[in-house]
Amino acid sequence: MNSWQRAGALVVHKMLGELSYERLLRPVPDGEDGRWVLALPDGVSYRFTARRGAFDCWVVTPASATRRGRGDARPRPADDPRTLVVDASAVLGLTGLRLADVLCELTATVAAEAQRLCRAPSAAALCAMDYDLADGHLTGHPRLVLNKGRVGFSAQDRRRYAPEAREPLRVRWYAVHRELATFRCVPALSADALLAQELDAGTRAAFTARLDRPADYVWLPVHPWQADEIVGTLYAAELAGGRVVALGESDDEYLPHQTVRTLANVSHRSRRDVKTAVSIRNTLVYRGLASAATLAAPEVTRWLRSVHAADRLLSAEYRFGLLGEVAAVSVRHPLFGALDELPYRFHETLGALWREPLRATLAPGERALSFAALPYRDPDGASVLAHAIASSGLAAEEWLARVFDLLLTPLLHWLVRYGVAFCPHGQNLVLVTDATLRPLRVAIKDFAQGVDLLDGGIAEHATLGAQASAHMLRWPGRLLVQSLFSSVLAGQFRFWAEVLLDDVGLPRARFWDLVRGVVHAYAARFDLPSSAYDEFDLLTPDVERVCLNREHLAGDGFDRVERDEEFDVRFGRVPNPLHAPDPADAW
Repeated sequence: MNSWQRAGALVVHKMLGELSYERLLRPVPDGEDGRWVLALPDGVSYRFTARRGAFDCWVVTPASATRRGRGDARPRPADDPRTLVVDASAVLGLTGLRLADVLCELTATVAAEAQRLCRAPSAAALCAMDYDLADGHLTGHPRLVLNKGRVGFSAQDRRRYAPEAREPLRVRWYAVHRELATFRCVPALSADALLAQELDAGTRAAFTARLDRPADYVWLPVHPWQADEIVGTLYAAELAGGRVVALGESDDEYLPHQTVRTLANVSHRSRRDVKTAVSIRNTLVYRGLASAATLAAPEVTRWLRSVHAADRLLSAEYRFGLLGEVAAVSVRHPLFGALDELPYRFHETLGALWREPLRATLAPGERALSFAALPYRDPDGASVLAHAIASSGLAAEEWLARVFDLLLTPLLHWLVRYGVAFCPHGQNLVLVTDATLRPLRVAIKDFAQGVDLLDGGIAEHATLGAQASAHMLRWPGRLLVQSLFSSVLAGQFRFWAEVLLDDVGLPRARFWDLVRGVVHAYAARFDLPSSAYDEFDLLTPDVERVCLNREHLAGDGFDRVERDEEFDVRFGRVPNPLHAPDPADAW
């Protein structure tokens, strides 16, 4: 089996599981021993082995799926997800242009996975790898099937700019007139200090020499794809007139993270990560930088740190890390920026955020693992989770209990005490360990578009700057808590539970008992009444099923005016594993 077929088989099995979870596909039992059959139009059927898990999810056994078409003498291995989409197109509601778009995005996803598989490291090697380099080996969003479509990238772009390529790149710097550009930073920083820290003196002098009136301009780094495809076209008039000036490349080399637009400096490890606007469409949105969120980020960072520093649990006991976004630039296009009715992507074409690099926060001997790396399986089937536990010398339950405590207790504290919800999906969370992979602490990133507030009643919210406060979204508790259910419990832990059942024999009921233990221990520690979690529906018997693939396949939101307007990612309800154990021991 070549890398394309191996990648296709991985995506097919993921598709059968996740689309069945979202009730887009409806398999039925096919005899005993966990066999299922999916009957599709024109006499096509898929058979596979699967078990059910927490949140009513599906866990499809690798390499178990076969496809049989009308007239086929025997079933064949199911290793082409594009064929599955065509077979199921009527069931999925895909026709015409939308079907073509899905097939294109799916083909690109499989190509990216094939590229990754060509140099996939062992679980042990991934654990020992530098955090920024390891990001290029990951499989992407665990729930979204079309998770590496990167619409807008050519094949050459994928070879140059995709994380799987692991090819260092250089950013291009531009100067934008202050009529169009706005700079913000945390109080301890300034624009001049930032540039002095991020660019060598010779580079700064060369760039300055290209400007007639340097004080009239704001500088920012731009992803090379964005420079070619967007700045060189949409800003052609401003380049000709001198309101935007191409300064040139800096010498530093960067590696892209899974988000593509976030770049880690691999030339100078003390210099910051840069989050840039890259106007490709990946998963549910175009990956530009919204102006209000971008400019609010330094103030959100300042405020979070002030709350963090005053709270002993967060700052001293758990040392919950905040990888702050300390400076930001946003550029308003002089034409498109004045047209409110345009799709949001035309307003998010030029901007940058500077984020504190994780590597600068590590002590000697400490390691860092992205939470997105933990369920990774290598070509031999070994998982990072199992390797980390074995390396640590701890029992699986003890290792997990530490991780659950280090993650959930701070997140619960931020939520319940301060009415703050992060976006704690796997890419935004970092597990810091000692040299033997024993868990020490957790860090989190992505504040510009990843922090929401409880609607009313929290005194600390009054200390947030007015402009940032006006931008931030506020939700009732039952919606705010989706940050835990969607991003952590259903978005990560349901996958971990299955990996650990298979790899170390940890019963799923025990896994979820450890999770519930942290939730109940937090309430007991602060002597919270039994109703303390009621506002957040944290212990309710069932929760809404979050269905990202439904929204993605529908494709209704790609051209919306407001990025977050009218997302519909909920479909039905599923049992909440925090409420009580499952009588059948699935959680």
